[in-house]
Amino acid sequence: MKAFRLTGYAAVLLAACLLDTPRLVAESVLSELNASQKGSIKAGEQVVVIENVEGNAWPRVKVYRFINADPEEVAAVFFDFEEAKSFVPNVFKSEISNRVSPCVMEVDYGLDIPIFPDEFYTVRNSLRLLDENSYRFDWKLLRAVMTKDSVGNFRIEPWDGKALICYQNFVTPSSNIAVLLRSRAIEQMKETTKALAAHIEKERATNPSGLKRQVATLRSALRQQPPPQLTKY
Repeated sequence: MKAFRLTGYAAVLLAACLLDTPRLVAESVLSELNASQKGSIKAGEQVVVIENVEGNAWPRVKVYRFINADPEEVAAVFFDFEEAKSFVPNVFKSEISNRVSPCVMEVDYGLDIPIFPDEFYTVRNSLRLLDENSYRFDWKLLRAVMTKDSVGNFRIEPWDGKALICYQNFVTPSSNIAVLLRSRAIEQMKETTKALAAHIEKERATNPSGLKRQVATLRSALRQQPPPQLTKY
């Protein structure tokens, strides 16, 4: 269930005014792609990488694509967790239940699953500013009705004047019935990434004032976040 967790579905990501904010050093999303995959992304396609994990019914899934926006704008929209229910497929609830810190929030989600009962779960989303106008959200499942575990991340970085993203999730279902939903869960990941891109691009074109407010909220949170230790991972 949560498996479709496109998180939040799901939690990471400043302009010149933030240049004094410490950044984390991380491997680039671009470096993970081969020439063929880069070509597909430049053509406007999504690249999906599925990695089967021994002992787990569902695979680790990564979805790469371009979004026609600045990385900061993408991060700002994703950081607006309560807005997720308005555009993420099948998500009918996304409410912040605990603000752990300016950049760490626990979010309650409700997911509509055809035929099966709805899934309700809580995820801790963490935002970090990386180098080169890049952002990263990490999430961890805290509790759920039908999901044993879920971890993932959403990374954003600039490339060719757009935002290159990688949306990754790995879910461990808690019931044998959930095994039947493996294919649907993968499709949900793909649909969620497409929906996120479409929502951001539409907001950029039709609601610039709303997007400006979201960017301001993102910047404020990052300014208040305690400086992280410089790390390589």
